Amino acid sequence: MTWSESLPEVLTRSDFASMVAREPRSIELMASRGLIADPTHRNRGKFVWEEESAVGWFHTLHEHAVVVPANDLAEEELARYGAYLCPLSSSHVGLARPRLLVMYRPGGQGQVFDVTAVETIHQQVPGTRDTTPATGSIVRNGATLDASRKPWTVFYLSEIGTIERITPVIQQGRYLPVDDARNALTSGHLVVPTLDEAFPARK
Repeated sequence: MTWSESLPEVLTRSDFASMVAREPRSIELMASRGLIADPTHRNRGKFVWEEESAVGWFHTLHEHAVVVPANDLAEEELARYGAYLCPLSSSHVGLARPRLLVMYRPGGQGQVFDVTAVETIHQQVPGTRDTTPATGSIVRNGATLDASRKPWTVFYLSEIGTIERITPVIQQGRYLPVDDARNALTSGHLVVPTLDEAFPARK
């Protein structure tokens, strides 16, 4: 093995963005907020990652939570599969590996879940465990996830409690500190912060 062959594979922000179907600036901002792997170094002022650590980040649950809007389909899939399905094309939480997931219901109540595992379908990045046949056989819109050929993120859930009131109204998936969700289980009220408040970008 030559010296150059022994060097770790690296990802520029464009490489990383292509891998996860995001814009390069979005990936850099997520990293600065701690919502994907920290870059290992900079090149001409732009983030660069070692590929092993960047991809490895997705194998683990991290110390944040997400809140997502519930609808009839999400409720049905939760009852049938014990999971919440998110297309990777959703720019909100498709890359998340949260400890907790909160489902916001119309009227402002919320159901809180431990995330027990995350699996991915038709993606270049992994979940926290290998994709199982059961996940591939989940049916959405008349086709299994395997057959759909679309990239999905599947959060497997275990209910731990409810929150009486969530504000403001949640219309799309949002990140929040995991302690905010845990504390709301006791207080009964979750005020979802803005992304800048919850995860300010580091310089």
